[in-house]
Amino acid sequence: MPEARTQVLIVGGSLVGLSTALFLRRHGVDLILAERHHDTSIHPRTPGYNGRTMELFRAAGVEQDVRAAGPWRLDGSGLLWAESLTSPNHHWLNPPNAGHAQDDLAGVSPCAEAVLSQDVLEPVLRKHAEGLGADLRFGTELESFTTGAEGVAAVLTDRATGRRSTVHAEYLVAADGANSPIRDRLGIGRDGVGVLEDVAGIMVRADLGDALRDKSFVICQVNNPGFAGMVRVVGDKLALHVTYRPDLGESAADFTPRRCVELARAAAGIPDLVVEPLEVSPWQTTAAVADRFAAGRVFLAGDAAHVMPPSGAYGANTGIQDAANLAWKLAYVLHGWAGPALLDGYETERRPVAELTVNQALVTGKEWFGVQLPAGLDEVELIDTTSLQFGYCYPPMTAPVADPRNPSGRPGTRAPHLWLRRNGEQVSTVDLWAEGLVLLAGPGGAAWMEAAGTLADRDRLPLSAYRVLSGGEPRGEHVLADIDGRWASSFGVGEAGAVLIRPDGFIAWREPRDPGPHAATALADALRQTLGTAG
Repeated sequence: MPEARTQVLIVGGSLVGLSTALFLRRHGVDLILAERHHDTSIHPRTPGYNGRTMELFRAAGVEQDVRAAGPWRLDGSGLLWAESLTSPNHHWLNPPNAGHAQDDLAGVSPCAEAVLSQDVLEPVLRKHAEGLGADLRFGTELESFTTGAEGVAAVLTDRATGRRSTVHAEYLVAADGANSPIRDRLGIGRDGVGVLEDVAGIMVRADLGDALRDKSFVICQVNNPGFAGMVRVVGDKLALHVTYRPDLGESAADFTPRRCVELARAAAGIPDLVVEPLEVSPWQTTAAVADRFAAGRVFLAGDAAHVMPPSGAYGANTGIQDAANLAWKLAYVLHGWAGPALLDGYETERRPVAELTVNQALVTGKEWFGVQLPAGLDEVELIDTTSLQFGYCYPPMTAPVADPRNPSGRPGTRAPHLWLRRNGEQVSTVDLWAEGLVLLAGPGGAAWMEAAGTLADRDRLPLSAYRVLSGGEPRGEHVLADIDGRWASSFGVGEAGAVLIRPDGFIAWREPRDPGPHAATALADALRQTLGTAG
């Protein structure tokens, strides 16, 4: 049996698996990805990618290609209620947790959300991951795996030829979906309310271009005697989502090609619409979080780690953000820049975020669509979308989230977005941590700069360091100009203070004051704590 060796094996090549591959290759990690399907998704699921996710794509160098792939322009909120897709009786459904959340997003992030469907985004991620050298094996299924102190041995099967091969990897990332076989084989259970409803995802081809020329939406909630459910239109495809009741003897098999045509016509409001049935894919609306996100050298990400209702479009975004958190940690450990203890932080940081987001998706469904909440969730307070996207903390602090519109600069919060000038170019703080660990020091932070250079050279760390000056045109390679004068207040530092930002954009450490002669010692301690080499 052929054998191969790699640093990371990823199982699952959908959004989260492909994002993990992209982020790992950006950090120079060798990987093999195995995806059982022969190509990327054909389903136009997951239409929205929030500003935080787009920051991660910006840092990975793919933001503009992502936006170019799906230049949707929306009316209203993007969520429509209608008697049918062509009915004049319709109105926009306003997000229940928008409120004041949209008051100044330009001051919160350099990245607006993007609206494009999963089947359009996945090829972009695949192209860039392969362009960076990722070994992506579509049409390849994980047959079995064993784990040990030194890594993972996995048997893969090429579904087209039946040929089997063995891959030896130092780590395994399970991005294999809500029904994750890897999670099950590891004996990891899930906590949460579980299955809320069974849904038939019906894909048909029908041309509604002229009929919908006055409407531009992400999802439409259609209610009429012939159809009740959600509809998404992408090009000449309609994705219909209809609930059914297994407890009453109903099943996905009830959705025959003829019935799918009838449902599509009823949803469109056009009795003689030409409809080509394509596929029926059953799925379940579920709310659950895995009891553990890691077992030895195996890590769960995306739906394998958490599943949530579609209200708010949080699921894919949360999974992609898992990938970013895990990828830099794996990379730094594999490159010898960090200790294995760094990987323990993946679960302790991401699992609370998953629990928070699952509950927010449930409450959003109640407020938006009148979905009945499971017992015990009536006291959950709805968090505005901007705070939920940008304000979650590592580890969680007293409040569920921090307000990203009024950043504190506290360690564990996302580094605030500032516009800075570097060598005549305007850059965001996002563009700085995209390069790796970054130290930002005040105008009087010469001691920090010297310490950072010494430690980076000694430990061969990808650590950049800059002094931030107030206004003007900076001179020198490691000097930035604070264009809007927000540096000190946003990060909570003084003239000679400093902050250390991780490669995922979170603040790892802060010293607000002048360290005196102890800058090197203080920064060395901060790096040891951040990288899991302390003790």
